[in-house]
Amino acid sequence: METDVLIVGGGVSGTMAAIAAAREGVKVTLIERGGCLGGMWTAGLVGMTLDSGYKDGLLSEFLGLVRQEMQCSSATLFETQKYILEKLCAESGVDVWLYSQVSGIQTEGRNIQKVDVISKSGVTEFQAKVVIDGTGDGDVAAMAGCGFEYGRASDGKAQPMSMIALISGLDEKAEPYISYPGQPFWDARNRLKEVLDAVGAPYSIGCPSIQPLCGGIYILSANQEYGKSGCNVKELSFATLHAREEIYLMVKALREKASDKFPGITLVSTPECMGVREGRRIHGRYTVTLDDMIAGREHEDAVCKVRYWVDIHSLEDDGGKGFTDEGIEIQPYDIPLRALLPVDIDNLILAGRCISGDFYAHASYRVAGNMAPVGEAAGKAAAKVVLEEENQNENNQRKKPEE
Repeated sequence: METDVLIVGGGVSGTMAAIAAAREGVKVTLIERGGCLGGMWTAGLVGMTLDSGYKDGLLSEFLGLVRQEMQCSSATLFETQKYILEKLCAESGVDVWLYSQVSGIQTEGRNIQKVDVISKSGVTEFQAKVVIDGTGDGDVAAMAGCGFEYGRASDGKAQPMSMIALISGLDEKAEPYISYPGQPFWDARNRLKEVLDAVGAPYSIGCPSIQPLCGGIYILSANQEYGKSGCNVKELSFATLHAREEIYLMVKALREKASDKFPGITLVSTPECMGVREGRRIHGRYTVTLDDMIAGREHEDAVCKVRYWVDIHSLEDDGGKGFTDEGIEIQPYDIPLRALLPVDIDNLILAGRCISGDFYAHASYRVAGNMAPVGEAAGKAAAKVVLEEENQNENNQRKKPEE
């Protein structure tokens, strides 16, 4: 099957890339292994878009549409985001393949020639002029033979994965333990931590929190999985199962042993996928570094301005279980298009946290508010390649002498 642009991964970056490319008038196919678009926005139950301020383009359009829909809809933020993303893809002409994932890559020289996609229909062989890796972990790039880095340079350790959950059934008795916007960050978190300790409930993060979502639904954030890689299927599976068990037992303990505070607490849902902070960082034509952040470096080929702090969660279960910026003070800095271009494959573009950066830069730019514009830029760059090739072919045809 032929397509102009094949995008693997329908998360934040991949979906933005698909919409952006399709709006340029090229044929776009979007492959997603799950049953919905949006990645951590939706399937991961994160919803929020950190570092989205001062961003324009497709992200601003998307967030505006979500706000409008939330004003007249009884849906949760996650369901609204799914609806808007699916609507934008449909309107742009993106061919969406859910329940599908890459099973093999064939390369020739410095180009990807064929991509095998396995689904309920069997294996489909795709040929694309440009492939975009929106898997988050750089799965396509790694399968194509691209070099990459993983974890901290000094010891290879990576930030932990996390799983959040949705809960309901809270009333005025739980108010002191809910972290509301605009209130002191630590007060409610410390009170919740004291209750969890008192009832012997398991939690693996140093700052457990309950935050309001909408319609009586709250987000419970109290899990981290240390020393496990999201690029290793056994470790990812173990972390997912362990996280769900921890959350289940946590809510059960609060309901049974802290009934004076949480008499009606109910576990509504856990996400279908873990929140993976760190995966492969593919070697690109430019690597965003700690020095870039400290200097606030700008680039002529900038695709995104990052303002988010260096957010490093504990790399191991050392008792602290917290997060730190290691005292690093950064200035707003650019991600250049070159960081999206692998050094090893010419017709592959990176979208999402697998772009080329060091450990510290990745800890800053990895959030959705930055990865959405990175995805949009990847999509536009892919479309530009396709359209330029088509124009060149047309020009060559015109130059052929008449027989």
